[in-house]
Amino acid sequence: MPDVPPIDALRVRAQPFPLDLAARRAFADRMNGLASMRMAGARFDLDDAHVLRLRLEEVAEHHLGGLGTRAVNGAVIAGLFDAALGVAGTAQFLPQRAGTVELSIKLMRPAFEAPLEVLAIKHSPHLAFTEAELYAEGKLCAVASGIVAVASSPKQGEAFW
Repeated sequence: MPDVPPIDALRVRAQPFPLDLAARRAFADRMNGLASMRMAGARFDLDDAHVLRLRLEEVAEHHLGGLGTRAVNGAVIAGLFDAALGVAGTAQFLPQRAGTVELSIKLMRPAFEAPLEVLAIKHSPHLAFTEAELYAEGKLCAVASGIVAVASSPKQGEAFW
């Protein structure tokens, strides 16, 4: 039986998102509408007040890497982590613009089967230090950490999300 991702263990370390459920859902909808997310086939879920979920429900041919296996390409995994960490951090600074400025990944085992699920949290009260874990078939396959920084404030009358 596969391990279940440790949502409760992550939740204990997480700083809650400073948005109510409706605002988190609206932000997730906006992020899910980005062309990059539609092309990747991944979707954000911000229903939990502490833990962001990013799921890739199906591993397609364009997600696969080399090495003669059907493992998910490391660049795809990096993209999922960048998206999850960036959105987890950016959600702390709305309506300001923010983005990932540092990303570190440790690949621990190949991820072969969908769904892939990335769980991301922010765990610092003053800076957006973020961390995430990637699971395939309920097994931990990779971990990542990142730093998200505020880029600029929206212009007057301009909404970021």
